[in-house]
Amino acid sequence: MGVLARLFGAEHDSDDDAVLRRYRHLLGTAPIESLEQAHAEAFAALREPQRAAIYDELSRGSGTGERPLSSEPATLARSATRAERRDPGSLESTLRAADERGGFGGALLDPVVDHVAASPLVSAFLPWNG
Repeated sequence: MGVLARLFGAEHDSDDDAVLRRYRHLLGTAPIESLEQAHAEAFAALREPQRAAIYDELSRGSGTGERPLSSEPATLARSATRAERRDPGSLESTLRAADERGGFGGALLDPVVDHVAASPLVSAFLPWNG
């Protein structure tokens, strides 16, 4: 079961819970440069329509000068991680909203959360092994 299914009321899956907890912990503790790189890699694995949906959501929630300049993975990652540091929880909300508006059925939030939570770029900042 994907993270979105769990968030929207399906039965709980402890593996998804653990991954989401790791992701949330990393967003608040890992260096922003490491988070940017891990998110850039995760965004690069998405299709262009998926990145466009993330771009639209980031643009919708950003003030002038904070909007991403394009849907390129590195640009999205920079904008997303900086927005997360300013407003904790905003990146997860952005991915969830882009997923819903685009009708991707978990195909945005799940792979991004999974990739970042498992990335060796940020794994050193986890206080546990699971």
